[in-house]
Amino acid sequence: MRKRFCLMLLIVSLSIISFLAPSLADEGVPVAVIENASFDFGTIYEGVDVIHDFKIQNKGDADLEIIDVKAG
Repeated sequence: MRKRFCLMLLIVSLSIISFLAPSLADEGVPVAVIENASFDFGTIYEGVDVIHDFKIQNKGDADLEIIDVKAG
């Protein structure tokens, strides 16, 4: 009985996935292209502010949403 239930669940899951897959494939995908992904600031002393602009282009078909940026 459990085998039959698992098999039915698998068939239903695959059916749902195959139904949704074409609609998901039609959507565009954002592609972030970063000119220079890293930058060496050299020696930075405590309390000194440093600034550098990173140029990011979206070469994809959908909107690129940058949610979070962290210094590394």
